[in-house]
Amino acid sequence: MQLNGLKNGLFVSALVTMIGAGIYAQGQAQGGQPPAGRQGAAPQARTPQNLQVLPKDLTFQQVQQTMRTFTAALGVECTHCHVGGQQDRAKDDNPKKAVARQMLKMTMALNKDLASVGEPAEAGAAKVTCFTCHRGALKPLTVPPPGGGN
Repeated sequence: MQLNGLKNGLFVSALVTMIGAGIYAQGQAQGGQPPAGRQGAAPQARTPQNLQVLPKDLTFQQVQQTMRTFTAALGVECTHCHVGGQQDRAKDDNPKKAVARQMLKMTMALNKDLASVGEPAEAGAAKVTCFTCHRGALKPLTVPPPGGGN
């Protein structure tokens, strides 16, 4: 899927904004950091594999940060969409990964449509995000909580 003219840096910025008000920081506080490498070992360069919707030239760190925004927005762990360990993250064995890709395409299309109707947007900022509907829950919250908007 083409990114409709967005530069990769802006796309990554838009994805990172998907965390909403402090969601990424909340995930960090709950232990969202990746495990530390072995002492004295040089960090091994990792290249993301099997990127079908995200730009193919993202760094491993950019993909990992983007994935953290998804887990925080849906209140899930990596294993919700991915099978096996870190080495197996590129596999498509879990059908929930295909659903996640479709949802990402949907948010991209919604944001493109918002831009086409003249909605003002900050440079690269996403208007509709995973958090817009999920609010930290696996199933999207489709009705307002009791008590109305007051």
